[in-house]
Amino acid sequence: MRVLVCGATGCVGQAVVNALRSRGHTVVVGARRAAQGRDSLPVDYMRPLEPAVWRDRLQALLVDAVVNCVGILMPSRAQSFERVHSAGPIELFRGAALAGVRRVVQVSALGVGDDAASLASPYLHSKLLADDALGALPLDAAVLRPSLVFGPNSQSAALFATLASLPLISLPGRGRQMLQPIHVFELAEIAVRLLEQAAPCRGVYELGGGEALSYREMLGRYRDALNLGAPLWLPLPMPLMRLGAWAAEALPQKVFCRDTIAMLERGSVPADNAAPRLLGRAPSSLGHGLAVTPPHSLLDLRAVLPHPVALMLRLSVAFMWLYTALITALLPQASGVLKLLARCGFEGRAGIVVMIASCTLNGALGMLMLRRPAPWVWPLQIGAVLGYTVTAALNMPELTIDHCGPLVKNVPVLAVLVLLWLAQPAADARAAPLRSAAAARSHRSPHRVLRNARS
Repeated sequence: MRVLVCGATGCVGQAVVNALRSRGHTVVVGARRAAQGRDSLPVDYMRPLEPAVWRDRLQALLVDAVVNCVGILMPSRAQSFERVHSAGPIELFRGAALAGVRRVVQVSALGVGDDAASLASPYLHSKLLADDALGALPLDAAVLRPSLVFGPNSQSAALFATLASLPLISLPGRGRQMLQPIHVFELAEIAVRLLEQAAPCRGVYELGGGEALSYREMLGRYRDALNLGAPLWLPLPMPLMRLGAWAAEALPQKVFCRDTIAMLERGSVPADNAAPRLLGRAPSSLGHGLAVTPPHSLLDLRAVLPHPVALMLRLSVAFMWLYTALITALLPQASGVLKLLARCGFEGRAGIVVMIASCTLNGALGMLMLRRPAPWVWPLQIGAVLGYTVTAALNMPELTIDHCGPLVKNVPVLAVLVLLWLAQPAADARAAPLRSAAAARSHRSPHRVLRNARS
């Protein structure tokens, strides 16, 4: 079978191309920068093309079936939803009907529908227009509506891996939005199975992976795959997340915007998951898929320190806090702490109270550093160092130009704390590879299929 794959260089398109070729089919690569040839075709939906022209091209290339994988998450000056998702594919579908193409598979998105929320989303609405136009044509056509797609070359997966690698992870609300990610290899396998089946495939198929999980749980799976331990979670109000998404639209990225936040709020779990029926088995869970194709973050902040080095740094920080607490408590006059507090506006009894509070905080931080610190200990220490430094700089500006650098020395202290914070989870995550291996053994079939697809 000769199959035109539009968007063949994207995440889903590459997987579909590999799946088709592995099963002996001939692929006509359709991409914006593809050269015109026997097995390649330039496809740029931003340039209007009459259905009759599409008919002639499809017939000249002897195309039996078409898979449309073209999609963008954010519009730009060079690419609009109206052309890329709607008008361009519709021209192709009409041309395919004129050319007598046997079958068409359209990769759409979960959440597409005629409800008010879907119609209000420019992304989902543009997909709906193409889906409806395809369904109205005299074609044996299947519309695939997958949940989040993860795997090699997935832009959203790279974003989630980046967010998951941070020691402090912000959550939209409490991160309870439900999702059911599906691996791109299994999405490609479903597309190929539909092309190959003898019976008509006409219909709309909602697709999800092997497990439904919350947004927070999803980032936890990514963190496990990166061999990182527990992070510090920071719930953010949704209005603040929408404001951040609005600001991010001006940055050179193609994933985080107000539309994606709105779709995340709706959740992405199929009402009737067709993936098990179409695959003939249970699809892989997120953890299994990430174990086979490890995630790659856009900015890798992981740090790995040899245990002796990490221990030395941690004990030195503990000594700093404990020494400061003891000197302050035992020698309040000789150490000059009461004079410093008076300069900051804390005199008499108020100075004593603040001194006791500072000693307690410093002593507690020192004791916590003697053991394996919890995730919240690191930002608490960083906040304490910044608080002490700013307070001293504002009330005693001469310390900022002292040749001994009493305040400037806090800069390397902060750097050491950040380094230890980034490196500490790696030591806590030694069991993560063992968990992944155990999960793989308990789901041998889908795991093996993903390995075969990757090769």
